[in-house]
Amino acid sequence: MKVKIITDITTCIPMEMMIKENIGFVEFYLLIDGKHVKDYSEIDREKFMNEVKDIDPYPTSSLPSPQDYLDVFQKAEADGYDEILHICLGTNISQALNAANIAAKKIKKAKLTVYDCEIMGPPQGMITLIALDIVKKGKNVKEIIEHIESEKHKIYCAGFSESFETLFKTGRVKKGAGITIMSTLMRLKPMFEINYEKGVTSLGGGMGFKGAVKKIISNIIEKTDEKIVYDLFMTGAEAPKLLKKLEEEIVKVRNIKNIYQWPMVPMMINTLGKGSVVATLSPSFNEELEIVG
Repeated sequence: MKVKIITDITTCIPMEMMIKENIGFVEFYLLIDGKHVKDYSEIDREKFMNEVKDIDPYPTSSLPSPQDYLDVFQKAEADGYDEILHICLGTNISQALNAANIAAKKIKKAKLTVYDCEIMGPPQGMITLIALDIVKKGKNVKEIIEHIESEKHKIYCAGFSESFETLFKTGRVKKGAGITIMSTLMRLKPMFEINYEKGVTSLGGGMGFKGAVKKIISNIIEKTDEKIVYDLFMTGAEAPKLLKKLEEEIVKVRNIKNIYQWPMVPMMINTLGKGSVVATLSPSFNEELEIVG
């Protein structure tokens, strides 16, 4: 039985690995200067990262259409796959699942399952890799989903942004005189975690990068299991020193087997801003899965 795994480009899985492991992906859109552009194929990541803060009006995101999903699903069907599993953004974060389900109704030959993974970003990427690992063991979609459900809540993801400015622009934090002055005077760095309840959730502000790292480590200690051997996925937007510092502190408090560096995709850069860093801990994968990073 041939099983095809499809997910969203927002997982931050490197394109090299997407291609190597034959993972299908659906692109989201950003509205830039009045034009909808695809998140990966139509954006120069480095250029966008360096210029996004100056774009006026600030870019907004939009969902793939049912046709975007259908194009990817039909290709998998034409390639002869018996089952297709689309690991979709959580409905608590986006309505992308609705478009995927509309497209799925037009797939007749292959058995297609649209799975609400309840999360986004790198944790969604980890769920995709869990699925891929189980596919390599010859399991069907039902068995893959059962395994995902048993493992996904062991994944933890948190990070921080360089400043509140990008969050003000995207509306994730309401701008006001009080918070603007306080964040500047106290050098507050906005912190967040990506979880299954609310998607991107604020963890407050850390006093400078050192304070932010300290608070992130405190959350990792509280919300991960010291008995689990993890792989660590570091995702950043032009912040190598901060990524390294956070990585060094994480390995002091948790058993880390492998460390991977993944680039942040434009959609996340647009949300979090240049200089942001994200750390994702996931139970270590089977050796058969050669992860790029």
